[in-house]
Amino acid sequence: MSHTIDKEHRQEYKRLLDKYMQQKQSQKSLTESKKRSSSEYIVGAANAYSATRRKKVNPAIASDAQPTAESVPPRKTTTLLNFSQDSTPNSQSTTSPRYFQPKLSDVVDPHSEAQLTMAIADLIHSCGLPFSLASHHKFHRVLSLAKVASKKYIPPGRNKVAGELLDLNYQLYKQQMMEMLQKEADIYGITFFGDGATVKKAPLINILASSVHLPVGCLRIVDCTGHLENDGRKDAAYISELFLPHITEMEEKVPKCTDLVIFDGASNVQKAGQLLAARFPHVSVIHGAEHVISLFYHDVFLLREFDLLKRMNRLIYKYFGSGSMHSPYAIFSKQSRDHNGGKSIGLIRAADTRMAGHVISMLRTLRLKDPLLSTISSASFIQGKFKIEKKLIDVLKRDSTWEFMTRFIRAVFPMLIVLRLADQKDPVMDKLYFYVRRMDQTLEKSKVILDDLEEQTRGVSWRILNDLDEGDSLCDDSESENGQGDKEYYDDSTTEDEDANKAKKSLGQRVIDIWRKRRDKLVTDFAIAGWMVSPMRDIYEDARKNMDGDHRDAVDRLLEKMVASEYADDSEELAKIMNTFWDEFEHFRSKSGHYQKTYIWSVTNSDLTTGKSYLWHKKNSLIQTKVFGKFACRVCSKIVGMGSAERSWGDVKHLKSMKRSHLSAQAVEKQATIFGASCMADAALERQKAQENTTDPYKFWDDADFDKQFDMFADTEEDRPTKRYVKCYLEDWEQEYAHKKDDVSEARLLTKYGGLEFDDIDNLSDHYKICNKELAHHRTDGWCVKGYKDGDTDEWTPFAIDQGEALHDCLSTYYTKHPEKNVVPLILKNNKEVIADLATVTETTNTKKKRSKKRKSSVSKTTTQKAVATSESANSTMEPCGKCGQMVQPVHRCDKCMRAMHVFCGRTIGDEGHGAPVRCSECDDKNS
Repeated sequence: MSHTIDKEHRQEYKRLLDKYMQQKQSQKSLTESKKRSSSEYIVGAANAYSATRRKKVNPAIASDAQPTAESVPPRKTTTLLNFSQDSTPNSQSTTSPRYFQPKLSDVVDPHSEAQLTMAIADLIHSCGLPFSLASHHKFHRVLSLAKVASKKYIPPGRNKVAGELLDLNYQLYKQQMMEMLQKEADIYGITFFGDGATVKKAPLINILASSVHLPVGCLRIVDCTGHLENDGRKDAAYISELFLPHITEMEEKVPKCTDLVIFDGASNVQKAGQLLAARFPHVSVIHGAEHVISLFYHDVFLLREFDLLKRMNRLIYKYFGSGSMHSPYAIFSKQSRDHNGGKSIGLIRAADTRMAGHVISMLRTLRLKDPLLSTISSASFIQGKFKIEKKLIDVLKRDSTWEFMTRFIRAVFPMLIVLRLADQKDPVMDKLYFYVRRMDQTLEKSKVILDDLEEQTRGVSWRILNDLDEGDSLCDDSESENGQGDKEYYDDSTTEDEDANKAKKSLGQRVIDIWRKRRDKLVTDFAIAGWMVSPMRDIYEDARKNMDGDHRDAVDRLLEKMVASEYADDSEELAKIMNTFWDEFEHFRSKSGHYQKTYIWSVTNSDLTTGKSYLWHKKNSLIQTKVFGKFACRVCSKIVGMGSAERSWGDVKHLKSMKRSHLSAQAVEKQATIFGASCMADAALERQKAQENTTDPYKFWDDADFDKQFDMFADTEEDRPTKRYVKCYLEDWEQEYAHKKDDVSEARLLTKYGGLEFDDIDNLSDHYKICNKELAHHRTDGWCVKGYKDGDTDEWTPFAIDQGEALHDCLSTYYTKHPEKNVVPLILKNNKEVIADLATVTETTNTKKKRSKKRKSSVSKTTTQKAVATSESANSTMEPCGKCGQMVQPVHRCDKCMRAMHVFCGRTIGDEGHGAPVRCSECDDKNS
């Protein structure tokens, strides 16, 4: 049987194929880009390495007549010996190259490819290397170069790789990194940041820099062991001295290119930043935004209600996620795979030292709610009699527990967006203050959520969590520390009056107070200036409507620091710079002058859709303005966090592993720089390809987006299903099921009538909603729907489903008058006039006659008469079935020969239902 594909499906198949081919081509292009980048670097590195070697030049090889590899025929080897008797210079150009037959040992072994494949696999397996190495583009580059190397080639030894080759490679990477940092540094500027950590008992400090063209560059990793051995301290003076040479080097090459220094909240590094700002007056120092959010979450989880959730979540991880209890963990892993399509998704261990770790861990726990409930309800778990707190199992089985966790996490979830923004490597300084303002508004809704739940957390089911033993699963396994003087992180000292005031405040208000305490570290002059000069539509409109004098003062301070630090406060030069800036700013704000061009503000402008404000200003402000454009480029091109400094320790720990724990600080610094730079280069290529293949505009989050993450807060109006079509008359199939008492009849009738609502046409003040779970069956009336009045969940009124009853008239009238209910009533033509008249009837014209149990309609007689007339008219139009020959109404016809058909006499084409085409067997056989 041949089946033709309709046009719509062909177009869909073509679209999917084009999308697949586009993705395949994009991946191929990405791989080629990585290989090309690696090849270009290897060529330059090889030249640099060759320059370091002492060579003996053979006079016989100095000839320019050396044949190229392309001119050599296959399986032929060139010889540089010249057998010509003429030794004049011109004779070299006429002498053809000589070839000799290769040896049998040079012939390619047919089994060499299989041997090479197994050699690669054995190398990876026996040395414990990652399997992804086999597909890494740099490994492929090694194989490509090995093909053309001579048989006499000897690979370098470990001392050479760890010595001169490491030094050479490090210098090449660092030179390339410095070039990228200094590229357009006079336009966009440079940001310095760093962090301290303890890795394998070694106190380390990293120094990194960021620019538009190089989001992260590791300049140095310092081992402080020697300094501390000499009675030194990791104080502000020592840390500032570590950064000073690198900033000075940049300033000498590009004057006043360093704008910003970012540290965490530790007092020693903040003071070090102030020392650097004193040395370079045009430099500003700010807190890393992700650390500010981390402090906010730390304070929030000190509250009793959040602490209870934290304790419960840790216990869940201890028993089901840590693997310390083998059987419960194995049962949970199986349930997780069953609920996630065969993919095992585990719980996340939270630690106080990780930023927002508890919130992220609880989000994963909420996602795995169903596997957890399936685990504790499974026979294997119940019969196992594991040593798990019974109180915890009882709490997990309660729906209120998961509702509480969902509501609590929803209340503080918006801060994760700010954390994610701060953790990005992209320049987002113009978006930070906009998000802070949005968080202020969002917390008002969070306050309502928290206040509603505060009282519920005082119940017995929550108090018992205080008695649960958390064991030793709560110890922090983090090896990093922030050094000395970091008491600013967790300063929880409060007075008795403050404690008394906190006790009087609601939970939601206490969370808002914590946010207000921490937000000031985010609202810097840089953040406010970025908000005011951002060309992105949402931020632009927000700044235009809400800008005030304090915001302007912040811009004045930053502008004076960045571009006018060498002028006196009352100098004419400074006044001219300030006035010029605000004149140009007014043109930007009013879209006049150079900014009146409509195309630069278009929604199709790629710089605006991708959130690259700094690039927009370079194109449209830098050349056209004297002060404003350069200031906007500098401000919008800055990152807001130092997450890359934290992630840099991951590279160090990857290299300074157990078997390499004694790796020297110099070797760690060099290899970590190379390793990190290589990973970032690959990530940059992947990010660039992803941006080229996407057309989605930059997305700003709001309350609706937060609510969609949690079903219980989702707006039902937005998620309303498609329109429901109801035939408001007794259908043919209903006559068979209306009096038949069985489950099938009830299910079919519930599908049609369940959940509908209507007004009593005899008393419009009575509004009913039909139960969607069950019907009532009467001996004489048959099946009846259960109508519940508004606000009444106990008593119900039966409405019979039968010919001539008022139910269909009530449904038709109600949904005709209320189209916003998303239900479309389908009415027979003969009844449309009657229903239209009923829809216009008001309550004052209603009859006061009480409706009987059988629910006879005031128009039932008219309706019945018209129904009889319709039936007689239908009998006169009946036609013989195309297969069995019996008379049938022409509701269903064959789509080929157009003969009337019974549904059971042919094959339904498309979706089943009233009027669906039914193909007869003859036409079906012809098409087969």
